[in-house]
Amino acid sequence: MLTLRGVSVTLGQRPVLQDFSLRLPLSGVTALSGPSGSGKTTLLRVLCALQAPDCGTVEGIDAGKTALLFQENRLLPRRTALQQVRDVLPRARQAQAMDWLALTELAPEAHKYPRELSGGMQRRLALSRALALGGALYVLDEPFAGVDTALARRIMERVRALGTPVLLVSHEPAVLELADRVVQLDGPPLRCVQ
Repeated sequence: MLTLRGVSVTLGQRPVLQDFSLRLPLSGVTALSGPSGSGKTTLLRVLCALQAPDCGTVEGIDAGKTALLFQENRLLPRRTALQQVRDVLPRARQAQAMDWLALTELAPEAHKYPRELSGGMQRRLALSRALALGGALYVLDEPFAGVDTALARRIMERVRALGTPVLLVSHEPAVLELADRVVQLDGPPLRCVQ
């Protein structure tokens, strides 16, 4: 069980999380949904230890064993799709890079650079790279932005088959339908609305 108790984060003068508490099972796919600017990305950053909370605790997760997909693609412009995935794999597992591209249906684009890929393809490449990292939890911020619904559904089925719990943020109803549970949020400061 992933448990946040009384977590607060203030950025500048703005409280983004204020005495925020939440319990989530670490199994299947959990989706967080809410308006832009409500604090969802800050919550993910706290879970992955990229943002220290002003107070409160996070239990049930080892931040060092999470694989985070940022909201931005953060692709390296001079590395091909295949190289982007190989770069995050240990030497002994680099031969698996093509498998991760295949999971997101990018194997035919393995030798293309980011500038040669559409926005949706770039997003899938960033997702391939995050999934290749592995770990005890996938934390995915808008993983299917710019990806059509049928393709997102196929990819999510493959991600689910990996057996690693997924915590994702999305605004898209079609993506939320793929989750085992959806937590509706509002803010700032971030709060559960159901």
